[in-house]
Amino acid sequence: MDRAEARVLDASEIAVGLKASFERQVTGEDVENFATLSGDHNPLHTDESYAGQTNYGRRIVHGAFQIGLASTMVGMHLPGRNVVVGSMRSRFPTPLFFPSNVIVQGEITTWLPQAGNGTVRVRVIESSQSILTAEIHVGFSLHENRQKSVSTGPSVAKDTGLPVVVLTGAGSSIGLHLLQRLSSSYHVLGLVRSRSRTAELLGENSAELVECDLMNEDWESAADAALGDRPVCGLIHAAWPGAPQGGLLGLDAETVSRQVEFGTLTTIRLARWLVRHTRDSGRMVVLGTTAATIKPALNLAAYSLGKAAMEQTVRLLAPELAGKGISINAVLPSFMPQGMNNAKTRHAVLTETAKVPLGRLCTPADIAGSIEYLLSESGAFMTGQILPLTGGQL
Repeated sequence: MDRAEARVLDASEIAVGLKASFERQVTGEDVENFATLSGDHNPLHTDESYAGQTNYGRRIVHGAFQIGLASTMVGMHLPGRNVVVGSMRSRFPTPLFFPSNVIVQGEITTWLPQAGNGTVRVRVIESSQSILTAEIHVGFSLHENRQKSVSTGPSVAKDTGLPVVVLTGAGSSIGLHLLQRLSSSYHVLGLVRSRSRTAELLGENSAELVECDLMNEDWESAADAALGDRPVCGLIHAAWPGAPQGGLLGLDAETVSRQVEFGTLTTIRLARWLVRHTRDSGRMVVLGTTAATIKPALNLAAYSLGKAAMEQTVRLLAPELAGKGISINAVLPSFMPQGMNNAKTRHAVLTETAKVPLGRLCTPADIAGSIEYLLSESGAFMTGQILPLTGGQL
């Protein structure tokens, strides 16, 4: 049987609001085949006599079968071939009976080009009555077609004799500055989404890089393999999955969940990972923002919420980590004209500068200086603190 060709969309063609749809007939044979493949022979799906005695009155299609239709949408239509599924959240408001015809609709609801991931909302609609039978939010990221080469293989563990500091988000604009600044005193293991791209930006810098996406469930395995048996003295968490625009009422639930989860569960997992890889004592510093609890940004509501949740996570982790000889603090930079603010106009930058009593904006050097203090012996007794870099703003 000839296989259909998957649609191919690259990162530049993906955008919020992009839609696709296809139709599909669902037959009794489909349900029986799915039961055989999955091993789910629940009689509600496979036994007409049993199903007739339930409140449904007849057999219904497996919910997981409809999730399979969502997989078809994402893998074949939107975005298509270059995608890998990272998560799914589903609900089934109405049972789907069979035989039936369904329309499967997909829409890109979030897309973070800098992170290379997003969400597709998939809706399965029984066409004869236009009834929604399933809504599935599929989190995805893009993979690349690469030629095998030494440069994209795993990092080789190095022994420079310097204490090891792990830096997440090392490929971001701030992460690159931190990586270069800290490399003079520490052996920095930079966790990046693309090692080759970050290496190009670093030039001759000898930092050790490893491809490790914190949005993937198995990121710890990649970090473990790169670290080997070397102890870690500090962990700087500078990674973040973008800053989606919009208020909480208008944003997709998956987008809000992703931001909050990154501020809480990802931070907790990083703390647990650090506990396993430190000896005697350690430091953890997370990068927050004044646009969280100090001055929430309504147009970046999910981002503000996620960063605010991260601050509270730091406070709650501090007593537990202290018992293990590890400090944890958050550094909160105020507005900087880079990263997500790159597109700000000169007028906007000057307006923000005028708000700062010190007469200038926060810089990556200010962030690096604060982190260096927290990593040093001078900052050993400081833990559970939230350190805003405001330049005197109230």
